[in-house]
Amino acid sequence: MRKLSIQDLRDTVVGATLLGSGGGGSPDNGMKLVDEIAKIKKEINLVNPSEVPDNEYVAMVAGMGSPAALKEKGFGPEGIYAFEGLQKVYGWIGVNFKLVMPCETGGFNTITPIYVAAAKGLDVVDADGTGGRAVPELGTTLYYLYGIPTSPIVLADRNGNLVVGWTKDPMDAPLAEEIGRYVVTAFGMLAGLGTWVATGNQVKSCLEPGVVWKSREVGRAIREAKAKGKDLVAEVVSVLKGYELIRGEITKIETKTVAGFDFGKTTIQGTGAYKGKKLMVDFKNENMIAWKAENKPACMVPDLICLLGLDGKPLTNADTKKGMKIAVIGVPASEKWRKHPKGFEVWKHILRKIGYEGGYKQVEKLLK
Repeated sequence: MRKLSIQDLRDTVVGATLLGSGGGGSPDNGMKLVDEIAKIKKEINLVNPSEVPDNEYVAMVAGMGSPAALKEKGFGPEGIYAFEGLQKVYGWIGVNFKLVMPCETGGFNTITPIYVAAAKGLDVVDADGTGGRAVPELGTTLYYLYGIPTSPIVLADRNGNLVVGWTKDPMDAPLAEEIGRYVVTAFGMLAGLGTWVATGNQVKSCLEPGVVWKSREVGRAIREAKAKGKDLVAEVVSVLKGYELIRGEITKIETKTVAGFDFGKTTIQGTGAYKGKKLMVDFKNENMIAWKAENKPACMVPDLICLLGLDGKPLTNADTKKGMKIAVIGVPASEKWRKHPKGFEVWKHILRKIGYEGGYKQVEKLLK
């Protein structure tokens, strides 16, 4: 077991924002939750998955909705109410949760269960169900790929209103997604989410370990690189074993919010060593595919497409603005994604809408 100090949590927000690949919630909301945690506790227990008994149940808590709505309205009680709703449902079969974990890695959603843990006196398991990145849908997760039931699903608004749903097929994450989006819309485009209760055995065999600590390490590397005046982009690329796709200026952003999702395209015009080059990044909440030219991808899901301001501030697609100077970094996906036979298939319906009909090509091969 490790201990996360308040400084560790702030570093975690920064690192998780970068790994969130354009989504996972605004770091501003994550930092506000850290401020709330600091009022309750000085440190959080972070449990290694190997320490979780095979038959222990771990609850997942997150925020669900539009990143733009999250940034505008803030978040807090929704997560508490969602956890309490999930506890009520599982309490019917005698389960009493002692552990929570993140759904995904992101500047907000990594911190959401940590905030719940602080408020409810729980410990946090250092794992997530998305391979150390953020994702746009319940069906684009390791939970779904590796057969962890989505049902029951609990959604809560900030007033404590709860909706609990079951699908006939407990593995039907796409249907749960549709139901969840309708509820989120009814709740003002933002809700607390509780689902994917996993056993210790499932956490160890199906999900991604070490993601919270990894986020902390990335955030700390950024903070220390800034303090020492180092090349921030090069430091991050080195820590993540990733690839620098471009450095330049955002010249165009096209966005629209539909049914709880932010869709859009960000265009970056290269500067310096990248002068004359351009990168276009299509996103659905998270970055889905980066193009170096028409019909020529440079990186695609499930690989990570990460946005880093040249001032060292990681960015989500809710935070980017025209004129910002940024770097785009491609990071190979977790082997949990790459080795699963359907690890790319679950993304195809999104990529088709963007205009990509081909198969998965790893970032390292696209850049050769």
